[in-house]
Order: sequence, then C-alpha cells, then structure tokens
Amino acid sequence: MERYRNLFSPIKICNLEIRNRIVLSPMGIGIYNDDETVADKYIDFIKARTDEIGFIIVTGCRVSCRYGKIKFFGCYSDSQIPSLKKLAETAHANGAKIFLQILALGGTDFEEPFVPSINIPAFYENWTGETKPRELDNSQIKEVIQDFISGAKRAQMAGFDGVELFGSEEGLISEFITPHFNRREDEYGGSFNNMLRFPSEIIRGIKEECGLNFPVGFKYNAFYDIEDGISLESGVEIAKKMIEAGVDYIHEWSFSSLNKPMSLFKYTPMPNLYQQRNSTIPISTNLKASLNDTPVIAVCGILKPDEADSIISEKKADLVAIGRGYIAEEMWAAKSKSGKMIRPCIRCHVCHHEIAILGNQIVCSVNPNVFGYNDIVKVSEDKVKRVLVIGGGPAGITAAVTASKRDHLVTLYEKENMLGGKLVQGSIPEFKQEFKDLLDYLRQEINRSNVNVILGIEVNEDILKSEKPDVVVIAIGAESFVPEVLKTKNPNVMTAVQALNASDSFKGLNIIVAGGGDVGCETALVLRLKRNEVTIIEPLEELMKNDDIKHNTVVLEKMLKENGVKVFLNSEILGISGDEVKIKNLSNSETSKLNYDLIINATGFIEPVGLVERFKSYATRNFSAVGDCVKYSGRLRGAINKAYEIGKQI
Repeated sequence: MERYRNLFSPIKICNLEIRNRIVLSPMGIGIYNDDETVADKYIDFIKARTDEIGFIIVTGCRVSCRYGKIKFFGCYSDSQIPSLKKLAETAHANGAKIFLQILALGGTDFEEPFVPSINIPAFYENWTGETKPRELDNSQIKEVIQDFISGAKRAQMAGFDGVELFGSEEGLISEFITPHFNRREDEYGGSFNNMLRFPSEIIRGIKEECGLNFPVGFKYNAFYDIEDGISLESGVEIAKKMIEAGVDYIHEWSFSSLNKPMSLFKYTPMPNLYQQRNSTIPISTNLKASLNDTPVIAVCGILKPDEADSIISEKKADLVAIGRGYIAEEMWAAKSKSGKMIRPCIRCHVCHHEIAILGNQIVCSVNPNVFGYNDIVKVSEDKVKRVLVIGGGPAGITAAVTASKRDHLVTLYEKENMLGGKLVQGSIPEFKQEFKDLLDYLRQEINRSNVNVILGIEVNEDILKSEKPDVVVIAIGAESFVPEVLKTKNPNVMTAVQALNASDSFKGLNIIVAGGGDVGCETALVLRLKRNEVTIIEPLEELMKNDDIKHNTVVLEKMLKENGVKVFLNSEILGISGDEVKIKNLSNSETSKLNYDLIINATGFIEPVGLVERFKSYATRNFSAVGDCVKYSGRLRGAINKAYEIGKQI
C-alpha cells in the first residue's frame, strides 16, 4: 500500500504539474545582504529542503525600494536576478518547483511606512515608530502596482515557476483589503470591490506581463480578528474576487492585533507547544467548501504526515505548508515518504523568537544543523578514539551519536535505567504534545547508531580506569536546587521531577508547588488535571517572569487560570509545621497559613559543580562538559547544539 497516498499525489496549479502536496512555507531566516540579493546561506537552507518536496515558496521579496526601508530579499532591480536565478536552479535540481513571494511592507515597516490611509489610530495616535506613516496617493499606488508586476517578471526571468502575493499579516496588500486599515474614499477604498482593486490590478498586470500560464498565488488573512477585520464569510468573498482577477491558488493565514501574542489569536497560525496542532484548518475547510477547483494551501503547525494526509483526503485543503516542521527536519518530505522517523519540531518558538524578536539568524532547539550542511566528517583509521559519554539526556545522546557517526568508538553510561534525562519528565505532560516524540526520536537515533549504551550504572573512577577512554564527555545535567526551608526528610516534600514521575498516583490531594517558573507551572497543571487542588507560591511579581518567550508563557498561564490553579505571587514559604505551610507576602510582609498534603519543590535547578569536578578529576585524558551541568539554562537548544559541536570536533 502506498504511504500517504493523498499527500504524495500530484496536483496542477494553473498548467504547472507539481509532484505532491507538500509546500515549504515562506520563512525568513534572519540573513539578508545589504543589496537585498539572496544570501548564500538562504540558498543553502533551501537546498537542504528540496528532496521530495512539491514546491517551495521563497520568503517575502520586496518589489520596491522607494516605499519602505526594512531589508528583505529584493526583486526591484535587474542586479538581483542572478542570485534569484541561483536559488531557482537549486530547487529545480532536485525536482521541486519554486515560487517567489512578493511584497510591499506597508505599516509593518517602522522605518518608512506607507499605508492606504493614515486617519486611523493604528497609524496616528497609537503609532510607536519614529517615522509617522505616510498615505499613498493614487500615482504612488500605480507605481507600486507596476513594481509588483515588474518584480514578478524578474522572478519569471530568474526561472521561478510562479509568484505568490503577500497579502497577510500587516503588509500593504493586507491593509488595502481590510476595512479596519483602508479608510480611503477614492477608487481604492470605500466599497468592497474598491478595496480589492489594488491586488486585483496587480494580479491582472502580472498575468498580462508574464502570460496566463505563469501561476500567481495569493496568501492573505482569510480571518482577521480585529474590529472591521475579515470574517470567515468575507474571507471567502475576498478569495473569490482574487480568483476572478486571475489567482491560481489561495494560501490561507489568520491574524489579529499584534498587541497580543500570536498564540492568543482565535486561530493561531503558529500554535505553540501547549496548543493543538493544525489550528487554522477551520479556515481552510471553510474556503475549500466554496472555492470549487481552486487549490487551497493550509498552514498552522502541521507537523505529522498522517495528519497532513488526512487534511487533504478530507478535502480540508489541497496542499499543506510546512514551516517549523521543516526547520526541525530538513528531510521532512523524504522521510515521510520512506517511513523514517522525522526529527520532531517541539513548537518551542525559539526559531521565531530569535529572528522576529531578537533580530538574529535562525536556530532550532532540536536541529543543531539547521542549514543541512554535510559537516560530519569521518575520521581516518589512525584518528579513531575511544570516547566515553557520561549521561544519557539529550546532550549526552547527541554528543555520542555525532561522535559515532565520525567512526569513533563510543560508550555512553547512564545511571538511570532509561535514556532521556529530564526529557523523560518533560514529556509527561500530555499538553506538551511533541516532547514525547522527541524522546522517542533521540532513543531511536542512539539505538540505530554504533554507540555502546550501558544503563543503570553510575560512572566512578574504577570504570574510567577500565574503559581507558581517549576523550570523556560529561553530560550529567542539572540537579534540583533545594532552599533551606524545604531541606527536610518529610516524605510529603519532593522535587518536581519526583512529582511528575509519580503524578498518576496523586488524586484528590491539596498540593502546594513552590516556584512559578515553567517547570513549576507545568507540574502544577499536570497535578491539577489529575483532580488535585493545587496552589503555586512564587516570590516574583509574575509567573515565568524569567522566561523570555512570552508567546509560550501566556498560554500556559491562561491554562492554569482556566483549570483553577491558585497562585500566590510576591510570596515565599517561611516554614512547614505539621500539615500547614506558613507563607509570607513579600510586598506587605503579611503572613498566612495553608493546609497541604504534598509540597513540590520547583524552585529551579543548579549545576552539579562538585560532581562535574569529580568526574574531571577521574579523567586522565581529554574531557568536555556540556549541557545543564555546565551552565543551567533549562533549554534544549543550548544543550543539543553544543553537544553536536563537541561531537564533531572529537
């Protein structure tokens, strides 16, 4: 039986034959040249993702340098055609089709914003950029329309198979087609048809310039959850008008006001680790029911090939755009087709945070080789070393597997009877859906390798002497920090790790969780969902204050509130007596008492400095320490990425 028959069936867009329904979602990677030619690292990023994929949509390419200043890729100059051609050839070399997404930024460009109309709060009273938005006059609108047409022609000259108009988020096209932003009273505003005149003239112009058989797609906010936004119904009507103008496919997106994290949108297009996958499928389903034969692309945290196949078979969409799944696993389509296990995206939002918030280049928590370089080089026979890895968590597994791929002789010791380290407990919460997938993936990776795994034995000096390793890698992870007030032999006081391991046995208890970081909050929610009464005691003024990815924390905090977890902020535990805990409010020094059956210590983790130094003293040869035993961060990204680098360098 053919694997994922629907997902890997061909489809036509316009007259273009595409080999399957898998689309690489347009994603910026935070790397741009000053002249806005395509960066070589972006070409590398795309090249690594061409195997077995249907078609690729290249991240937004600016059609004008006159309106807007923020740098992207550009298609406004003939000098940019050679790098675009190199990118198109890279996709075609592996049989993929490639489309260029073309855009004008509008109000998203804080350096030099040009918008349809300025007489709205978003572009006037509430504007936070240094330069106030300027309203395009009719002659400028005509210029931008011609810029789009010229940009599409350059894409065609460079060998692209089609273009996609960027009409989503807060780009210029989005602002023209959304009543909230378009308050014009001329031919480009006022009525529904007039608001759609801008993209319609672009589409017709491209078709006239590039030919009717040159495909044009349209990505837009098919649901825009703001006052005078775009409803599901009006989203369908917009799509119909775009198809009437000549669009060959519809690419849905969902948006809302950016004064709240994207994870709190009604249909979030980028669901995080605590949310359901496939979150905008109601939008694509709604479109598909009305658009007859026009292909619809769905996007929304689609990660699993079986679910993607079902989306297509159930006519909820015709194609699926994979974004973060392709960051975590560059061979997503090829592995789906062959049945190999896919390195899972855990939807941690590190990639988005690094690019969109911090302005850095792309990184991934689970994929240390995000550009897909073939950078693991086998050593010559005379350079083979005996490598001993201490610790079987994500860092230890990654270092061991990477060194083994270089043909070193690797032995990994793990003191527990299973591999995974703290990822074992991290995958217990059912609402962290992909963490169990990651645990399974890492275990399978090491099982398929030549690493000799020894479980249930703690390394000591005698073992190191008998193994006689050339290199020792210490990856023992962090240990729980225990504040003085919780240093007790009371069996009803335990760590978050212990509580998660035993969580199924706790029901109907009165539980206090000391610590409101992400570990404390996740543990509290797990125990609350087991029908316990749970209270969090947190000394800071907000939960998870030190977690900088608020896209995640706002959702977890919302879940705690919805499930009735009690929270005491600005508070600490003063003491434990009998079945009572005395707490102090740090803002007013008032004290109170709470009854408890169980106290969970989730106040954090610290590096086991003494243990690391002891292992180092045993090692008579080269050694490295990696992961949370060196500097505790609680983040997989640092541990896995550093372990990969160490494994490559041995």
